[in-house]
Amino acid sequence: MNAPLQRAEIARIAEQLDMLCGDDEALFHDMITGESDIDRIVARIHEQVERDGEMLVGITARQATLAERKARITARVAASKAAIGQFLRAALLPKLELPDVTYSVRDGKPTLRIVDPVAVPVEYTRSTVAPDKAAINAAFAGVAELPNWLVLDDASDVVTARSK
Repeated sequence: MNAPLQRAEIARIAEQLDMLCGDDEALFHDMITGESDIDRIVARIHEQVERDGEMLVGITARQATLAERKARITARVAASKAAIGQFLRAALLPKLELPDVTYSVRDGKPTLRIVDPVAVPVEYTRSTVAPDKAAINAAFAGVAELPNWLVLDDASDVVTARSK
């Protein structure tokens, strides 16, 4: 599919039909679909959109499965290391050299764990600053001159699809 050529051909046909049909939208629709492959082209692109959507659903499900698996394996690694440490402590060995690896065990430091993040006093918190897009849009809607930190992008088409 050579999309630019097909788009140009459809645009040429549409321009000619627009002059013939005037304001009769139903006639224009019937004639453009009869004189061009617009319906076949859009249907083919739609099939790709549907396949990609299905793949995204599958990827999301697979990511969730892999995240669960990663968490289980991470916990297993931590438990295995703890078991090695317990065996070294039981044997009164600070380290054990094997052909592939050397394990050692030492006293760790106590760590603090936050159990209620909401109860932490403000002086022990961090906050991130993010632009308030709703407030910016409201303040600068229709303004001719924008500040140097703001740019107005050109409008782009919004394409919607309603499945039957």
